[in-house]
Amino acid sequence: MDIVERAINLFFLGKVRQAENILEDIFNSRKNDPRIWFLKALIEKSKGNLLPALNSIEKALELKRDYVEAWTLKASIAREANNFGEALRAIDEALTIIYKQDDYEDYELLIEKAKILYLMGNIRAAQRILIKVLEINPEDMDLQDLLEKIRTAKKSLNKEK
Repeated sequence: MDIVERAINLFFLGKVRQAENILEDIFNSRKNDPRIWFLKALIEKSKGNLLPALNSIEKALELKRDYVEAWTLKASIAREANNFGEALRAIDEALTIIYKQDDYEDYELLIEKAKILYLMGNIRAAQRILIKVLEINPEDMDLQDLLEKIRTAKKSLNKEK
């Protein structure tokens, strides 16, 4: 495991300050490594700095177009910024890359797509995706709760009509 991968792992273990210290130490010597920009985006997003996070993730994607994790992070950043169209484009790009590389559907990416569609008001599409994901893992209680929330929203919409 190299130092960038170690820093990313530290970030996901909740050791953000340690990851940030490593980033500061190696950033200038690793500017051509898309993972360094991914790490920078993670750290900026964790601080609520969405524009710098977006700029960093764009740099990561400029260096590596098929970086699924970067597309996924871009979708998350865009969703938090209420830019749902961009979030949906990014998550679709991540799914397209996965389909081309591995020929399987990523469970977490599909959930993220459903959340984006829900926030965009496309409740039926979100519900279809979540039902599909529940077929993959019917025991996921968080997913069942999210699907119930969407079903409730759908019922409210139908009553308004």
